[in-house]
Amino acid sequence: MQRFLPLIPAAASLGLILAIRGPSFSYAVAFLLFILFCFFHRTFFRKIFLVISIIFLLYYFVGTHALHQQVTVYEAGEQTIIGTIQTIPVIDGDSMSMRLKGQTSEILHVQAFLTFEDEQKMLKQLSPGDRCQIIGTLQEPSLRTNFAQFDYKRYLQEQQIYWILRTESTGIACVQSETGVYYQLQRFRQTQIAHLEKTIDPELAGIMIALLFGERMMMEGDVLEAYQRLGVIHLLAVSGLHVGMIVAAIFYLLIRIGITRERTMEVLILFLPIYIIIAGAAPPVIRASIMAMVVLICLRIRMRVPPLAGVIFVYMFYLLINPFVLFQLGFQLSFLISFALILSASLIGQRYHHPAAQLLAVTMLSQMLSTPLLLMHVYEFSWISIPLNLIYIPFVTLCVLPLSAISFLLSSFVPSSLNIPLLFLEIVVPYAHKWLTDLAQFKWSSFIVGKPPAFLVLCMYVAITYGCLCWENGRKNWWIKPILIFSVLILGQMGAPYLDSRAKVTMIDVGQGDSYLLELPYRKGVYLIDTGGTISFFDEEWRKRRRPFDVGASIVVPELKSRGISRIDRLILSHGHIDHIGGAYKLSKAIQIEEVLYGKGPVEGEREREILEELINQGAQLTFIEEGVQWSLGSSHFVVLSPLGSEVDLNARSIVLYAELGGISFLFTGDLEEEGERRIISTYPNLQVDVLKVGHHGSHTSTSEDFLQQLDPKAAFISVGRNNRFSHPHLEVVERLHERGIIIWRSDEGAVRLLLKDGQVEVETVDN
Repeated sequence: MQRFLPLIPAAASLGLILAIRGPSFSYAVAFLLFILFCFFHRTFFRKIFLVISIIFLLYYFVGTHALHQQVTVYEAGEQTIIGTIQTIPVIDGDSMSMRLKGQTSEILHVQAFLTFEDEQKMLKQLSPGDRCQIIGTLQEPSLRTNFAQFDYKRYLQEQQIYWILRTESTGIACVQSETGVYYQLQRFRQTQIAHLEKTIDPELAGIMIALLFGERMMMEGDVLEAYQRLGVIHLLAVSGLHVGMIVAAIFYLLIRIGITRERTMEVLILFLPIYIIIAGAAPPVIRASIMAMVVLICLRIRMRVPPLAGVIFVYMFYLLINPFVLFQLGFQLSFLISFALILSASLIGQRYHHPAAQLLAVTMLSQMLSTPLLLMHVYEFSWISIPLNLIYIPFVTLCVLPLSAISFLLSSFVPSSLNIPLLFLEIVVPYAHKWLTDLAQFKWSSFIVGKPPAFLVLCMYVAITYGCLCWENGRKNWWIKPILIFSVLILGQMGAPYLDSRAKVTMIDVGQGDSYLLELPYRKGVYLIDTGGTISFFDEEWRKRRRPFDVGASIVVPELKSRGISRIDRLILSHGHIDHIGGAYKLSKAIQIEEVLYGKGPVEGEREREILEELINQGAQLTFIEEGVQWSLGSSHFVVLSPLGSEVDLNARSIVLYAELGGISFLFTGDLEEEGERRIISTYPNLQVDVLKVGHHGSHTSTSEDFLQQLDPKAAFISVGRNNRFSHPHLEVVERLHERGIIIWRSDEGAVRLLLKDGQVEVETVDN
């Protein structure tokens, strides 16, 4: 009977997915597999057919109802909003964000930009429950504009948030108002986080706050990135193990001081909802805490409930309350692994008697189950995550977590210099984090697979299910076939680009900058022209953020990894301006770069020199090129038309690259301006192209009438940032292109990918 219980949450999930996301090929395959499973067990299925059908329809209508509730009472534009702060305001450098409940109970996401350091101190006084009047501008969340970009608008909508209220600190006026239990607990949480942040070394404070209060914002960026890259990020989430240890510790303590078991269980049942709020109320802590409450209630009333039935009850109840949580990665991983561990607990206990062997079995099972879902979001997996988990799971759960809790409790009574658990952690944790960050620097520590389609993810889970059944049967060498099938699926994903005869050109939206990805047929070569870059107009210390945005790390690297690209054969940096090369620094740390092509001429800028030196340190060969350099690879041809090497101005020194890919000709011009354009059409009077990369982001200093007259392009790329301070592209350039009937693709309207073969072009845009 127990092995058929998962049919209930499966039916609920299928109903919700159909209602909220609609039908798809992958959904049809999953639904068919569900029906086939029921058919092959039809003797039993007849008994529960009515129950399964009712659950499917119930959750379908729950999902439909949730969609109909996605309405807003606000309109875009200047607004004066009165509401109550719902979350702890997050102040990071010169920015502040928080959630505000308006008078109509609709939640708004508030973002403020700070002008002066005193504003930062003032906003730190805000707390959940404060009543505020905020003057600002309501804007809809931005749509995603890159193929591998996180869909922030959908994420907010699935939390019933439809507007971002942008304001300045001078537009915020608040007074303390609400005193309910929820707000009191949030204020307590805020106070303790601030206390730890102020009194403890930042590196240790970050992990203590993550483990005790479920907030990772305080962790240093490189440390958090290392946890994620190496596959041990789950250790920072407050989950079942944390809840279990806390419940066990409180239970033992209360029993030891003479409180009866019955009263102790009642205290814990009342404590766990409080703990959910204090620990951040993320899906894993909600799941674990409610599950613990169910177990305690059953023990208290002496009713025996199988663990699987308990976790299914929590799953179903959670989805009834919040259907959209089904699409959150944390929720998916938390319940998926919980289901699997409960189903396999008896088998692991019977087959493996040594604690180390049991830990290895649990770790491998969890790793296999999480890999397909993680590949859909981070596009890579760490092959050393299993041995790392064997080391770090005991280290974090048996050392760092309990000592963090003890040192936190002692901090109220004992000075830091006498807080022995804290002193021990201050010695040990930095070494553990340094080892992790050093290990994460090695590109070989993970395999970049690319983003698998949903159908392939489904196939992976079929293979994993088959492997679990083989494991249960326990035949000799049971693992060979499942691992072989799973490996074939992974290798198929990694090898697919090498069987694709099409060339691909992708204009990546990097804001006010350039970045173009060129993939040759059969993946014979991968070239990246420029990397974009973030220009900072402020350098005050107080403005620095914990994890500053970097266009290379946040946009270009995920785009490459989603394509399964682990190596760039040639990185072509058109010239030394930051909006073209700034992202190369972080890019070189994540992706292997074989060769860097740079325009001939002196390297004078300090940041320009730093980036080139880092590229060399990461193993890239630096080659200075000039007009006349050319090369071919298969049917693809490339010719450098500029620079000469004698140019003084950086824009004039831009690499101008003529490329033929899949029978289509391109001209990439960097920030070339009108003088350089005149030289090129004079030197190459027969030059014509199908697609032109408009120079200097569409500035009126480029893309002259004569240049267009000779090139006669049919389409044009314009790399430009939304609402940029330079007003690019300039109106006269756009009109010039329109008058000639030239198709325009602008990066501020979203990334564009061209699929090229035999002179035919297929255009892909970001699907929102």
